[in-house]
Amino acid sequence: MTDASPRAIPRLAVYGISTTLLTAGVVASAFAQHEYFYTACVQLAQSGAAMMVLANMGLLLTILLGKALVRVFFGRLRAAEVERLYEQGWLAVTETCLALAVLRDEFDAVTLTLFVFLLFCKVFHWLLEYRVGFMEQQARLSVVLVARMAVLSLLLAAVDCLMLAYAVSNTRQYGATMMIVFGFEYALLLVCFAATAAKFVLNAIDISRGGEWEDKATYVFYVDLADDLAKLIVYVGFFFTLTTYYGLPIHILRELYVTARSFVARCGDWVRYRKAMQNMHGRYPAVSQAELDTMSDATCIICREEMA
Repeated sequence: MTDASPRAIPRLAVYGISTTLLTAGVVASAFAQHEYFYTACVQLAQSGAAMMVLANMGLLLTILLGKALVRVFFGRLRAAEVERLYEQGWLAVTETCLALAVLRDEFDAVTLTLFVFLLFCKVFHWLLEYRVGFMEQQARLSVVLVARMAVLSLLLAAVDCLMLAYAVSNTRQYGATMMIVFGFEYALLLVCFAATAAKFVLNAIDISRGGEWEDKATYVFYVDLADDLAKLIVYVGFFFTLTTYYGLPIHILRELYVTARSFVARCGDWVRYRKAMQNMHGRYPAVSQAELDTMSDATCIICREEMA
C-alpha cells in the first residue's frame, strides 16, 4: 500500500493486467457454459482454480484501494515510513501464518478474508502512528494535516469498535470460535489508537506553544506506560483464552514478551525518577522568600535571572 518505486510500478501493472485478464477469462468461461447466473456462480464456487483466480483479483483490488487511501490521507510516504511499514508488515504476515496454523480446523475463505482485512486495518494504524510521531519535527500544524488525521482517526476508531462488537456478539451466540482471535486483535488496535490519539493531542499542544512545553515528556511517558499496561492486560487475556480453547498461541508469544519487557522497563524508569526527585528535594530544599531577602545577590547562577 506504499508508494511504489519506479521499478515496482511496472510489476504492479503487469500483475494487475494479468490478474484482470485471468478473472475475465474465468468468469466468461463460466457464463458461456451456463445460461443462468446462479448455475454459473455455483460452478465458480466449486472450482478451486476459479476461486484462486477470484481471490487473487480480490487481493489486487485491496492493494489498489489501500494505495488510493494512503494517497488521500497521507500523500507521499517518506522513506523511513516505507521501511518501517515493510518491517512490521513482514512480522504481521508471519504472525498471521502462525495464527492460521493454530486455527487450521476453522480455516476457510471467510477466515482468510478477515485476516486480510485485519492486516489492512493494521497498516493504517501503523501509518497514523508514524505520521503522529513525525509531527514532533514540524514547526506548525497545517489545516490539511489535522483534517486528514481527524477523519482517518474517526474511520479507524469506528471500524475497530464495529469489528470488536461483531466479534463479541458472534462469541456470545456461537461460543468459542476463531472470532475470539479477531476480537482480541481489534481490542489491541483500539488500545494503540487511543495512545496515538493522545500523542497527537500532546504534539498539537506542544506545537501551539512553540515547542517549549516542558511537561510534554512527562505526559508522553505516562501515555506510553498506560499503553503498555493496557496491551499487557489484553495480551495476557488473549494468551490464556486461546490456550484454553486452541492450545499454545505461538503467534503472540513475541508481542507478549516485548510488551511485558517494555512495561517492566517503564515501571523501573518511573521508580528511579521518583527516587531521584525525592533525593533532589531532600538535598536541595526550596529557598524561602525570607532567605532570599537576606541574600546580597539573589541571581540564579544557571539562568542568570533574579530569583523570587
